[in-house]
Amino acid sequence: MELPSGGSSDSKFKIMRIAQFITLIAGLALAPATPASAQLPEGPGKDLILKLCGACHQAERSASVRLTREGWEEVIADMIKRGAKGTDEEFGIILEYLATHFLGEAPRPLNINRATNIELESVAGLTRKEAAAVLAYLDKVGVCKSLDELKKVPGLDYKKIEARKDFVVCFEAPPPPKEPKKQP
Repeated sequence: MELPSGGSSDSKFKIMRIAQFITLIAGLALAPATPASAQLPEGPGKDLILKLCGACHQAERSASVRLTREGWEEVIADMIKRGAKGTDEEFGIILEYLATHFLGEAPRPLNINRATNIELESVAGLTRKEAAAVLAYLDKVGVCKSLDELKKVPGLDYKKIEARKDFVVCFEAPPPPKEPKKQP
């Protein structure tokens, strides 16, 4: 892929990384449906991924995401907050498995279902009014199960979501437990 003259090597690298990511996503989307255990590589931790992560969502989600080690640590910490049950040792094994088999340089994508107004503006590139419309829509319908559902949001230019689909997702995971209200 050629860049217009004057393109820096940094921007060439970013374009190459985006092209690789799009190729990966397209390959996953066009791949025939197979059981999660068939998509996860063999190794210590695979059984724990299926057991602990598969209790709430399809384990193959891990196979479709590439994160830094720190990104996987954040994901695991978030899942624990949401109620994932396991020992520290089990979560450590899962972290090693994910960091070994699904390591990448990508930051964690923004889950539309848990996004704030500011995150929708900065990550998804929405205007303040569009971000408010998305949040109002989610308040009305509950969770968004796919980005395509956002086409129904009145006042949202869906082309913006389409353009940033590599950076935003709609995971159905339940929200983390609410903190108990403090008594005065």
